[in-house]
Amino acid sequence: MPSSAPSSARIRATGTARGRSRVVSILDAAYGGSDQWEAIAEGGQAKLQAAIVSGGLAATKSRVILSVLEQVKQKHGTYSLDHLFAASDDDATRELLSFRGVGPKTAACVLLFCLRRDTSLAVDTHVHRITGLLGWRPPGATREEAHAHLNARVPDPLKYPLHVLLVTHGRTCDECRAGGRVLGRCALRKAFRGAVVVEGAADEEARRGEIERVKAEEPGVKTDSEAIAHAVEQASRA
Repeated sequence: MPSSAPSSARIRATGTARGRSRVVSILDAAYGGSDQWEAIAEGGQAKLQAAIVSGGLAATKSRVILSVLEQVKQKHGTYSLDHLFAASDDDATRELLSFRGVGPKTAACVLLFCLRRDTSLAVDTHVHRITGLLGWRPPGATREEAHAHLNARVPDPLKYPLHVLLVTHGRTCDECRAGGRVLGRCALRKAFRGAVVVEGAADEEARRGEIERVKAEEPGVKTDSEAIAHAVEQASRA
């Protein structure tokens, strides 16, 4: 079946490789395949939300996936964006961002993972948090601002491996994962100590950004304490 790249990227964003494998298996059972876009669209949000719940933020992700599928079908008459394989990076990015619910991170993931381009560094919560801790982006930068800042500075051949390394580190390091505490054992922080700010204000800014992200993306989360608990739970699934 033709691909719907933003929806594929959203499913890819459902957590760890193990978590994604579990989600794909559930989608296979529920719809006959994880890329059966017509069946997914016709199945409604409740069914999709239940299928991807193990990845976290299922209410938000299921709503966005169905919205993007509807927009793609209305624009192209089919659940396919295969024409983007022949498009330039700029044209592909421009079309992806034209869909409501698709931001720079999802567009970058589509280019990086679905279209096999190495010209875009996807800035997810781990990349945003750790580049803030290392001082690689301006303090207080949003994900969109961090995306523009980092993509202008990181060489193309390093964008994919750097994304993978930062995401892996953000999921496994006791200090740098969501809800982590400075323990003085992080090899990455030690390597940059003295050259950049890696603690104090940077840690608080990353913590605040994580809280606001969860509150914005998960409708049921209202307070800071609920957001922290949700972030820690997500980190524990990594």
